[in-house]
Amino acid sequence: MKSLYFLRHAKSSWDNFELKDFDRPLSTRGIQDADLMGNFFRSKKIKLDLIISSPSRRTRETIEHFFSKNSPEIDYCNSIYHASMEQILQRLYEIPEEISNVMVVGHNPSMHDITEYLTQKFLNKYPTCALSEVLTEASWVDLVRGCGSLEAFKKPSELR
Repeated sequence: MKSLYFLRHAKSSWDNFELKDFDRPLSTRGIQDADLMGNFFRSKKIKLDLIISSPSRRTRETIEHFFSKNSPEIDYCNSIYHASMEQILQRLYEIPEEISNVMVVGHNPSMHDITEYLTQKFLNKYPTCALSEVLTEASWVDLVRGCGSLEAFKKPSELR
């Protein structure tokens, strides 16, 4: 059984319009939500084998607050920044079979799209810092539409 977690980065700041999109930091609410969601996730005592993340500033800061600086191995993958669902699948296909628990930290619409694709469950909205948990019996190279089940979908607003 494989567990996949898809975490959308927390809310970013638009205070400085001179910054490139890639360089935008988290807003105050984003920091609070990443801390909140991280506390929730860590309370579940889930052991991740790998995190695959966009290298953008807001995803790095989300990880920092989410894991309280105790994160597992992180693969900052340029192709995850503004990735399509297909690009994320392509990266997942490359994971060695001995790895079972993976988190992808990225952006929308890809976090929303891949969760719906793998589970065939409709999600009305995938807000910032939302986290889905998808379980599958499929091997990494065999991830296809509907191969997983949506075990959980948590939003920061449910924890505030």
